[in-house]
Amino acid sequence: MKQQEAVEAVSGIAAGQWGLFTSAQAEQLGVGRMDLVRLRQRSLVRRVRQGVYAMPGVPSDAREEVRAQWLAIDAARTASQRREDDDPVVVCDESAAALHGMGDLPTSGVHLAVKQRLQTSQPWVTLHRRGITAKEYQWLDGLPVTTPRRTVEDIVTSGRWEHSQLRDLVADAINQGLIPRSDLQKSTVLTKAVPEICPPASHASVRQRLANDARQRGIDPQLAYNTFSACCSCQR
Repeated sequence: MKQQEAVEAVSGIAAGQWGLFTSAQAEQLGVGRMDLVRLRQRSLVRRVRQGVYAMPGVPSDAREEVRAQWLAIDAARTASQRREDDDPVVVCDESAAALHGMGDLPTSGVHLAVKQRLQTSQPWVTLHRRGITAKEYQWLDGLPVTTPRRTVEDIVTSGRWEHSQLRDLVADAINQGLIPRSDLQKSTVLTKAVPEICPPASHASVRQRLANDARQRGIDPQLAYNTFSACCSCQR
């Protein structure tokens, strides 16, 4: 393929993908491996990672790395096609926290949540086998990213960070308005991990938690509440 034709073909794909495209996408348009080699030699494209390229002028930063790894997971399909997926590959954990701009945790590669078993040859990509519901992720600048609350919950349960780091992460999310303080009461993960930040539970929320726990254990919710109330009275 002629150079100008190849540039126009890949730039058309990249226009809807943050200035990035994959070699698999290019091949579908007739731009082969040798065409990409020549474009790269002439600085008309830049290699981001194996199988993913960027057009000139696209900033090389942490966001680009996340986008490139996300594209590479399903390299033949465009970002717009993947937006229609019922269970998309979702950016999660520290990668999601960085995209939300909350906290200051060092990013250990790129973290992606997948519902079905997938594999990657990239050592700096971690695939987490998780089910992420539609309410637990949002589209952020064209990428599916776990919501701030789900992001923090996943990081808290990962066991990778100290209590002080988790406390600072949650506090930053609250201060930025990414997680309403009232939502902390609804998350048993966060109330257990950072109780000093969480507001005291209301009578109604305590009763609801007791009822939920009772149902899970197969006992009468009213009996559980009466037992709890009796214990509280004895401790006064």
